[in-house]
Amino acid sequence: MVEVSKKLIKETTTTAVYNRLSELIASGYFQMGEWIRERHIREILGVSSTPIREALRMLVQERLLESVPHHGVRIRRLSIKEIQDFYELRAELEGLSAQLAAMRASEVQLLAVQDMLDEAGERMKKTSVHEMEAVRHNHDFHGMIAQASGNHALADSLVQQRSNFNLLRVMLWGKDKQRPLVTVSQHQAILDAIVDRNPGLARKRAQEHILDSATLMLKVAKELENKS
Repeated sequence: MVEVSKKLIKETTTTAVYNRLSELIASGYFQMGEWIRERHIREILGVSSTPIREALRMLVQERLLESVPHHGVRIRRLSIKEIQDFYELRAELEGLSAQLAAMRASEVQLLAVQDMLDEAGERMKKTSVHEMEAVRHNHDFHGMIAQASGNHALADSLVQQRSNFNLLRVMLWGKDKQRPLVTVSQHQAILDAIVDRNPGLARKRAQEHILDSATLMLKVAKELENKS
């Protein structure tokens, strides 16, 4: 029983460290290519080395970090090809998600999405809004649409897809202060098509929204690549 309790405590601590590190990475606390030093993590999180190492291993597996032999781990740099591949796939997945939502979403689900969009629209108008809040809104919208699609495998796949590119998205919205408002407007257009029960239009608008983001993301990525 004691061993089981110790294992549970260890797993809980590792999960907490993993969640906090994921938030720090997504918020732009670290830069792409920056080395993640265990001592620094101990100082900011106040935990021992073991859960930190386990959490870093998990983040390497998820490809948010990369492990370099004899050097340690660092924030992974994303290649232009990786970004292009990601957005080609995501445009198809988000298009399907919106299409299915237009066919299957309940009125309750659609009202919940609209309430969230109304609140996000007001928040994004404030000059003090942090990039990470805009990222959370983006996750909330696409997550709610995916749930409304009724396809749980699709929803799970999209969660993983989005999490891999949080860092670059934060950098984009940090450079373009109007982007969050543009995003809310595009989200509203997608939702309008879903509410109208127009699967084809919902798919088209969702794909256009993702490809528009892709154009901006690739621009930021190329700027970062030229600086390195």
